[in-house]
Amino acid sequence: MQREQVVNSALMPIDWALGKSIEGLERAGVLERASDLVYNGLAAAMRTQFKLANELTVCGAENVPTQGGVLLAPNHQSWLDVQVIGAASPRRLHFIAKSELGQWPVLRHLIKLSESVFVKRGGDNDALAQIADALRNGWALVIFPEGTIPGEENVPRRAVDPRTGLLPGHTGVVRLAIEAGVPIVPVGLSGTGRAFPPEAYPRLEMLRMPASTPIRIRFGEPIYLDEYRGRDLSRGDYRALTDDVMHKISALVDHRANYAPIEVPIPEPPKHERLGVLVLHGFTSDVATVDGLLPHLEAAGIPYARPVLRGHGTHYQDLCGVTAADWYIDAEYALIDLLNRCDRVVVVGLSMGGLVALELAMRHPEWISGVVTVAAALKFADPLARLTGLISPLVKYWPSPESFNDKSLATACKNYSKFPTKTFASLYGYAQHIAARLREVHVPIRVLQSKKDQIVAPEAANIIYQHVSSPLREIYWYEQSGHEMMQDLEADKVFADIMDFVERFHARPAADEANVTLTAAS
Repeated sequence: MQREQVVNSALMPIDWALGKSIEGLERAGVLERASDLVYNGLAAAMRTQFKLANELTVCGAENVPTQGGVLLAPNHQSWLDVQVIGAASPRRLHFIAKSELGQWPVLRHLIKLSESVFVKRGGDNDALAQIADALRNGWALVIFPEGTIPGEENVPRRAVDPRTGLLPGHTGVVRLAIEAGVPIVPVGLSGTGRAFPPEAYPRLEMLRMPASTPIRIRFGEPIYLDEYRGRDLSRGDYRALTDDVMHKISALVDHRANYAPIEVPIPEPPKHERLGVLVLHGFTSDVATVDGLLPHLEAAGIPYARPVLRGHGTHYQDLCGVTAADWYIDAEYALIDLLNRCDRVVVVGLSMGGLVALELAMRHPEWISGVVTVAAALKFADPLARLTGLISPLVKYWPSPESFNDKSLATACKNYSKFPTKTFASLYGYAQHIAARLREVHVPIRVLQSKKDQIVAPEAANIIYQHVSSPLREIYWYEQSGHEMMQDLEADKVFADIMDFVERFHARPAADEANVTLTAAS
């Protein structure tokens, strides 16, 4: 059972009791009065909580009109956003909630108790008409133009508009403001995504409670769209007005306080004609585990190096006495040699090779344009891995774990069947060493990780993504592959995602571009 299903099951008794309470209030005809009492009490309690735990700072509250209908349009980073804006607003608020939340235990009843409105995605004219009437009757209503949280519901953070650092806004906020004749107040929330990211809830990939990160909320000056009432606006007109709202929201956000800090506008990395790629295999791996990438590099005309790291490519006994320092030295020699054929390098590292790639980025940012980690071995799924140092004097070798989810593909695996426990202890220590130094990685990075990895805990990808200092960072998730991602079920997608990243740094010579144009024309 998925973690979120376990949590939802645990919440069902509370959900049932809350549902019955609301039904009782409705039958007694006092739901509206109870809603006000509950809202005011919760807002005061949360205001105190956020001030104590998160040093909540509120700026520009005077920009919220004290009377009449108004739309508050905040950015969306976390499930804390609703609580924060409710605690900080000088007015009683109502919310627009996606209809899917009507199935969530407890939350569905709280939304109803707050007299908020469920809206179906893809268009819900009846709900929008109801909302417009409520605005005309004086409601202060919150709508998140992004529609969801970047990083949630299969909407990755890399989907944000590089001009704003926010997801492209839905035009509903502008349409409602024009239809109801009310202003839009842009709102910038900073710090909520770091305090409680969607990786913690609802995806439950990080098991922790909200952190004591400072939270800031800024209410911007109202945006009045009265001049557009009654006009026949095109889809492009609504898009342009919405983009303007999103830019105003973005200007109120401190993007450095995001879960993954970014610069806005997000810069494009420099390109190089003489770009090379260094490909690094993993622990106990045969080079066949990464060789599938090489034809793609050759087709793109990109020089590469794919070294055999110390102790590999022969017999598992040859790993005896080898340490992580040896693997790093081998990779560094290969990098230096590759630089005789190119000016800059993208390093692609699988598993153990991902750790080496990260250290190369720490030590040689002047040579490295970017890094791709593929199932980087930063944290192991087996909790007994930490005991390897104690076991190694007693058990010299240990069988290699299963690393494929497609058993038919595993038959071609040439990896070592065993490994020296003492050498793995060196790898485990190396992972701890790299984890402690992730802040030293400043180059662009793309993190690839399967949620069904048997060897590396998927949490490792989130740790890398969160803690590096790279202004350009991306994380790609896979749903089927085992640890050997470059040979298993989704290998073609892995290669495509790696090459997409590499090409961001590759400037083709002018002659090549001309040939591509001529070929397309013919």
